[in-house]
Amino acid sequence: MMLPLKRFWAMVIVLTAPAWLLTCGKEPTSSIWNPQWQGRPDPVISRVEPAEGAFAGIGLVTLYGENFSSDAAENHVYFDGVSAEILSASTTSVQVKAPNITGDSVRIKLRVDGAILFAEWYPYRLEPAAIEWGDFDQFDDAYAIACDKDENVYVSLKGKKIVRVTPDGERQEYATSLADKASGMKIGPDGSIYYVNILPFMFRIPPQGNDGLFARLPGGAFDLDFGPNGNIYCGGSGKALYRVKTDGSSEVAADYGNVTIRTVRVFNGYVYVGGKDGDTGQHNVWRNQILSATELGPKELYFEWSNKIGAHADLLSLTFAEDGDMYVGTNAPEAIFVVHPDGSFEPLYPGVIEPETYAMTWGNGPYLYVNRRSVDPKKKKIIRINMLKNGAPYFGRK
Repeated sequence: MMLPLKRFWAMVIVLTAPAWLLTCGKEPTSSIWNPQWQGRPDPVISRVEPAEGAFAGIGLVTLYGENFSSDAAENHVYFDGVSAEILSASTTSVQVKAPNITGDSVRIKLRVDGAILFAEWYPYRLEPAAIEWGDFDQFDDAYAIACDKDENVYVSLKGKKIVRVTPDGERQEYATSLADKASGMKIGPDGSIYYVNILPFMFRIPPQGNDGLFARLPGGAFDLDFGPNGNIYCGGSGKALYRVKTDGSSEVAADYGNVTIRTVRVFNGYVYVGGKDGDTGQHNVWRNQILSATELGPKELYFEWSNKIGAHADLLSLTFAEDGDMYVGTNAPEAIFVVHPDGSFEPLYPGVIEPETYAMTWGNGPYLYVNRRSVDPKKKKIIRINMLKNGAPYFGRK
């Protein structure tokens, strides 16, 4: 009698399975577990310095503890999941540069190659080194800025407006200007705002007063700065540096050939000038020594901007710290460069500050205020940067 087909195949499987299982049993087995492997001891963080927190993107943070690796590449540190740059390492400490994230409750994790578990530290504070200041928006078109002795920041807006931002960040309407906007602006010893706007004129706005013409200039001026003896030095398209006296009279202080002057700053007995040489097409920083109230020394080249930074970077503004470091604003991806007295240079706070740095003014302490202009209206802002040091003395603030 013939078996049904389904029953036949079932019997075939049952009869052949033992042989198949025996064959499989002869194959070698493999396992991811290695009983001989011994991992490193897990790292432990016992303290973090500075304990009160650090600045995002620039701060140096040191983790102390045990079971770290002396090989920096074998340590991996994360702030809320964002990798930090390892600067140095030993078995008991790891120093990193904080990533550019902010928060009051940041979680730090440290992993060591070969260890199973992470070390953790929580909470930690990372505060921004640069913040938006004064509540400016895409409809504000800002140009020159200045700061008084009380840390009020004045901003010239296109449309004949000057607004004031108080030390607590409150924005206030301040004055109406005769010119549509100021290209360069400073606070004078009398508390007045002095400004230029490319044209051969200098204007003055007394405290809570009306704008008026202060001086007629030998040529156009883009920027200005106060020097000793109450003199104001300014320059622009006129191919010369001008001196404006306290009575409003003006004269040529130094010939600048075919240089178009963009920015002026007085520091440590010199008038520094940033501009573009029309003969070479290069941007540079020059300076003239102040010999007396009526005389400047010859022009001397101080820093070859285009040769060292690159022809792609325009020189837009400059200022000084009290230690002699010069800060130059530009439209390059790294928006501000610091030039040290020995001639060495590097970008300020890489990855933290966006271009372009149209104008800068240092406050009375560690804050540098920057007008960040941009082709994107939403990025046009006034930025306050904590420089961790003071600016150079300024003759206009008393």
